[in-house]
Amino acid sequence: AGKLRFTLHGKTHTLTAFVSADDAVRQRLFVPFRDLTAGMETYQAGRYLDLDRTPTGLYDLDFNRAYQPYCYYDPSYDCPIPPPENRLDVPVRAGERMRGEE
Repeated sequence: AGKLRFTLHGKTHTLTAFVSADDAVRQRLFVPFRDLTAGMETYQAGRYLDLDRTPTGLYDLDFNRAYQPYCYYDPSYDCPIPPPENRLDVPVRAGERMRGEE
């Protein structure tokens, strides 16, 4: 759907946002990402953000809303893995973490 640029820890980063194939009107953006907390504080494959589309194209990337994928809770689920361009080289210590790490 597009690229989301933001600044974190004084550095500009970009994440690719996607829309679901069954979302014909493209109402929601899906942003899978992985950061340096993966495997230690958060699920090893990464976490997700969901965003409502805005008419302005400006988004509030609130990482406090980042959540673990369903496969963290139930290994019978297959979850999308963040693409290489959505792997951040900084820790994001916000949002949902592994049990015992919150």
